[in-house]
Amino acid sequence: MKKILVFALLLGLTASSFAQDKGFYYGTRVSLGESDMTGGELNNTTGKLFWQVGGASAYQFHENIGITADFLLSGKGTKNTDEVKTSGGIFGNNTYPYAEKISLLTGDVPIALKLSLRIQKMYLKVYGGPSINFQFAGFHTREYDDENYNDKNGFNNSELELETMNLGWMYGAGVDVDAGDGRLFFLDFRLGNSPNDITTINGKGVRNSYMGLSAGYLFH
Repeated sequence: MKKILVFALLLGLTASSFAQDKGFYYGTRVSLGESDMTGGELNNTTGKLFWQVGGASAYQFHENIGITADFLLSGKGTKNTDEVKTSGGIFGNNTYPYAEKISLLTGDVPIALKLSLRIQKMYLKVYGGPSINFQFAGFHTREYDDENYNDKNGFNNSELELETMNLGWMYGAGVDVDAGDGRLFFLDFRLGNSPNDITTINGKGVRNSYMGLSAGYLFH
């Protein structure tokens, strides 16, 4: 991550000219980071790989003010550990630890207001706004340490019932650098969340969030 950031800063310092001209920009975006989920009695989560890939666009009203809109396919989810306690019967009280994994495939359309500040020959930016998220698929896996108990109670890639669409939030900060040939490279750190439940686990609603490093380029 540090090498990418240094490379972006060097590009900004060596570019011969840079101006965010008024008009429409389009290109691609790729993001990597970590996602997590809360609710549904998920009390010991460790997060899961978050990724995004898709199209990016922007419209500059002024060199310091613009709007961005992305069209992204995203992988989200979390990992969790817990245990089940049983009582009674001929075996008395028993505890069965387990590990579980939740995976989501979503389509995200974040729309954000972008504010930029020119520093020498690059622009520092902050942005934020709503994200329209479509839940395409979700799977839940649970594996118990005890093989015998797992044979009867564990499950693999059980399909989740998801809300078709929900409204979340996305915000971040980063840097834009002009490549000098009509391309605009960008690197930023972004966060997103869904304040409303997207599915139910253990009989309770679950929400998701993510954070990650995002990079790409735009054509003007």
